[in-house]
Amino acid sequence: MILSDMKPVDVDPEWRAALKNETERKLIHLTGLSVSASILLLGRDITAGLVGLALVVGLILERERLRGKIRMPAVRDHERCQVAGYIYYILGALLTVLVFEPMIALTALLMLSLGDAASGLGGSVIRGSNVRVEGGRRLKPLPVMLITLGICLVVGYLSSWMTGLSPPVYLVGAAGATVADVVPVSFRGKSIDDNLTIPLYAGGMMTLASLI
Repeated sequence: MILSDMKPVDVDPEWRAALKNETERKLIHLTGLSVSASILLLGRDITAGLVGLALVVGLILERERLRGKIRMPAVRDHERCQVAGYIYYILGALLTVLVFEPMIALTALLMLSLGDAASGLGGSVIRGSNVRVEGGRRLKPLPVMLITLGICLVVGYLSSWMTGLSPPVYLVGAAGATVADVVPVSFRGKSIDDNLTIPLYAGGMMTLASLI
């Protein structure tokens, strides 16, 4: 067969657009790595202050967005008329920094930044993995769960040289992050954003494991 005779693979435009949008969202998501870096370089108190300031700024921007006065990049369709995921991300980061021991908080936030990013991209690549449904979302499929768990385990292992966390501790943290990412959680009929639950589940599980 001559190369010139080969036809390009037919790619669904909607699928390609969804992957592009998710990639843009997760690149923004990775800015959360700065919180983990700040814990290391500046300590818990200064980091909490900076994240708290970011939350205040974010809430002001979000108010203006919901009023239609400004536009924010990479907002999902279902977030057009409700609080967007980045607010829950910043809130989750702030609570994690305040509640948990610094090295556990650092690891939990790395799992949020990298594990959730991998989950989102994996869900975009794997056809039929759209979990968004009216009123919330459904359980994510097994391949996405394995991607999330695998990345969180790698994060726990690679960061353990500086955090000092033992394998059993970051293992249960990875499991907690995966459950928060894969299993939808609702409160009074409303779905809770996993940007809030992932670091809290991971941090809580690692805290409990470290006490055993």
